[in-house]
Amino acid sequence: MTTYRVTVAPSGESFEVQDNERILSAGRRHGVWLPFECGWGSCGTCKVSLLEGEVALLFDGAPAVTPRDARRRRTVTCQATPLSDVVIRPTWVSPRPRPELSTADYEARLVAVQVLGPDIRQFTYELDRAATYRAGQYAVLELRPGLRRCFSMVGHAGSRSVEFISKQYPGGAASRLLSTLPLGTAVSMELPYGDMWIRPSGRPIFLVAGGTGISAVLALARQLSTTADPRPVRVFYGAASLAELVRWSDLQELVATLPDGRAHAALVTPGAGWDGTAGFVTDCIGAHSEGLLDAEVYLAGPPPMVDAVLALLREQPVPLDRVHYDRFG
Repeated sequence: MTTYRVTVAPSGESFEVQDNERILSAGRRHGVWLPFECGWGSCGTCKVSLLEGEVALLFDGAPAVTPRDARRRRTVTCQATPLSDVVIRPTWVSPRPRPELSTADYEARLVAVQVLGPDIRQFTYELDRAATYRAGQYAVLELRPGLRRCFSMVGHAGSRSVEFISKQYPGGAASRLLSTLPLGTAVSMELPYGDMWIRPSGRPIFLVAGGTGISAVLALARQLSTTADPRPVRVFYGAASLAELVRWSDLQELVATLPDGRAHAALVTPGAGWDGTAGFVTDCIGAHSEGLLDAEVYLAGPPPMVDAVLALLREQPVPLDRVHYDRFG
């Protein structure tokens, strides 16, 4: 198998990368930790300057890579694979990971599937060893060679079991494949990734979920409940219909244990007897926005929903350094 050498400037650390392997992953396995956060090519945290050599992107449409980056020979190590020996210059390099991102590779086996709603399932995987992560973070699953997707983890860290909630979307290759895998199927998994973990501030907390973004918000609510967090906690959950408002009762029970917790939900198509908000989750937030200007906001859901909430927060305005979000389609 072809291998290339990556050298980090100006420190001089170097490591080998196999053909079609990501620079970030290879560096991590060799104990050379480069900047990263999303692992998906969206955030741009892992951008480096390419001083020598050539690379290709395994995710050609990585959102963080702009035409200007290409002209300035900048790339994202989470998606770049070398085509030759290369020299890169990151913003920093370390021999050890940051506490919240001690990402590692796991082999995982599907052990349970639970139907939650229309085309919505919860999947339980058993890892080859216990994993460390923070509530609200996510894993990258390689469902087959070249087919990688991100899924937020529902359960507790520190065990060998991880759970994800996924919806099968029309035309979605990953969600369709995930929903048809037989029990016992083994997949490769990298975790954790993501920046959406609870900060130890004294500010109120707003948790916002849309659709299967409930995975991350359930994990965050469980952490707050377990620690009996005294801060005001406001939780908002939006879905298309009551049948798709999965695990709503579980979320309500967790919020009810908090010293100052309230949960609100919105349905685009409410049925008879629905006493929550009729409309989008942004309508729900607008109706219960007391404390929002001072809050830390944690947000997960599909891109249109996340973008709509971000636009609402900008209008308020809530400072962006107090907004932490994941947007998966």
